[in-house]
Amino acid sequence: MGSLLALLLLGTLPGSKPLETTGDPVVEMVAGMSAYLEQLTAQNAPSRAPSPGRLRFLLGAVDPRVPFDDLELAATFNRPALQKETPAYRVYSVRWPVLAGLTASGLYYQQKQPAARRVVALLDHPGDAESLAAAGADVLAPVLVPAARREWIYRMAFPVGRHVYGYEVQTALAAVDWLARRGAVSIYGRGEGAYVATYAAALDPRIAQIDTEGFSLVTPPLWRQPLYRNVFGLLQSYSDAVLTGRAAKIPAAAFTQPVASPDPEYPVRQMQEYTQRLIEHSEQWRDKLWKEAGAPGVAKRFVEDVIGILPGDTAPLNLRSRLYRDAEKWQAWEVRFDVRPGVFGHGMLLLPKDLKPGERRPLVVVQHGLNGHADVLFDAKTDRDRDIYRNFGAQLADLGYIVYSPQNPYVGEFRHLARLANPLGLSLYSLIREQYRVMLDWLSALPQVDPARIGFYGLSYGGKTALRVPPFDARFQVVVCGGDFNEWIRKLTSPEASYSYMFTKEYEILEWNMAAVASHAELAQIIAPRPFLVERGHRDGVGVDEWVSYEYAKVRRFYDEAGIGDRTAIAFFNGPHRVDGPAALEFLRRFLGR
Repeated sequence: MGSLLALLLLGTLPGSKPLETTGDPVVEMVAGMSAYLEQLTAQNAPSRAPSPGRLRFLLGAVDPRVPFDDLELAATFNRPALQKETPAYRVYSVRWPVLAGLTASGLYYQQKQPAARRVVALLDHPGDAESLAAAGADVLAPVLVPAARREWIYRMAFPVGRHVYGYEVQTALAAVDWLARRGAVSIYGRGEGAYVATYAAALDPRIAQIDTEGFSLVTPPLWRQPLYRNVFGLLQSYSDAVLTGRAAKIPAAAFTQPVASPDPEYPVRQMQEYTQRLIEHSEQWRDKLWKEAGAPGVAKRFVEDVIGILPGDTAPLNLRSRLYRDAEKWQAWEVRFDVRPGVFGHGMLLLPKDLKPGERRPLVVVQHGLNGHADVLFDAKTDRDRDIYRNFGAQLADLGYIVYSPQNPYVGEFRHLARLANPLGLSLYSLIREQYRVMLDWLSALPQVDPARIGFYGLSYGGKTALRVPPFDARFQVVVCGGDFNEWIRKLTSPEASYSYMFTKEYEILEWNMAAVASHAELAQIIAPRPFLVERGHRDGVGVDEWVSYEYAKVRRFYDEAGIGDRTAIAFFNGPHRVDGPAALEFLRRFLGR
């Protein structure tokens, strides 16, 4: 008690300055992260070095195109293939193969005399491409995904390393494949087609000329543009100037009544079916990667390519603290420390009052969920927070554990952080992981903490943290994931399940190409041989027991086959989305002591 009394008299933790802020720490945290990411974006611009191979990967334009001899006429009894004929050209409704299982549709404007040029026209309405045909061009104009449906394809494609732009770029390049047999090809894009045309031209040197209107990565900034324009890592290598360096006008002329565009839902159906087949195969991709690279290789790739590593040097710690609460068995200290210039970590440290001089205790990090604050795990102010978190941090502190409750940024208006981070090859967890690294450096050096006995419990969004921080930081010796573990790739991408992220506003959940690297089972396997527990409520609306059980069965088998089956478990309980507690407390006690 003597050392804690000294702290009370001092008013701060040793080695810290007084914490004097009065605002909401999350608002300040998100503002600092936003400013830091915008600064990184500006600093990155001069060093961009374009790489077509890299761009192809980032757009998801990676699947081999299907060779084909000719366009196919698309006709029905009520709609013949020939849509229009003028003295100079004919207009046909056509289709052509792009990928194995993905076909494009569009309009082909065929000159009756030798064409002045050959153009792939990418427009919101393919019928508008007739202005190019009226100026003497052979024109192939694919149907693009309508604006209202682009996010639908983006959401399901992003986790499997594909993109609505990637599919449309492949569609455009398949058209180039066919037209290029007759001579040089130009590409013309307006609206969303300007983005497709720009990316296609950057990938294919056969495109002799590019004429676009409406493309920009900076006006407005990419992160403020529609969600489906988000391309992971794009601004690491590409800028407006680099991508539009070959711009030149393609002649157009007036025409009379436009041709009706083919079915706008056709490309949506094609891309959805193709993406869902990829999702079905993704488990095999992950199995193959695991066999080839093992846990270290999968972990390295996940951290570097899926989450992204925050660049720059760590700022000096600059620890600040103040007493938050003096409870019967422990004291709660509010702390703040610097991570990068303008980026800080914030949280609550609970120190038991019965700590003896020189004694080291186990530390448990407890992580709140979406829209939570660090105090909800030990000092909940509302009935809802008490029902969800059950003051789990206070339960641990009452049992004599040292407890740290970090403040994570996923509260309120934070989702734009992912939009700022993604074009830099980063994510929300690039920032969170770096907060955790600095936090653990400090906590594990405290004289009261036993650095060999550090555990983690996270609920909901905190459960996401459980699978994105502890797997890659061996200082966490025991990990409990509550209210989140799932058949994750399926949950992200299912067009049918009501609890799928296809139907929610949480766009920041999506992680680029995750399906090819690691889902929840593989992330848990990286934790092995350290103990790992899943806590799952039967009525938890984040999913269903069947999905959770399927994914966890892979983890159980992995631990069993490694001869450490007693180090993992799944604790079902008859309840909703909340902390349960008994099984998690026993699991932590068993492997950390106390």
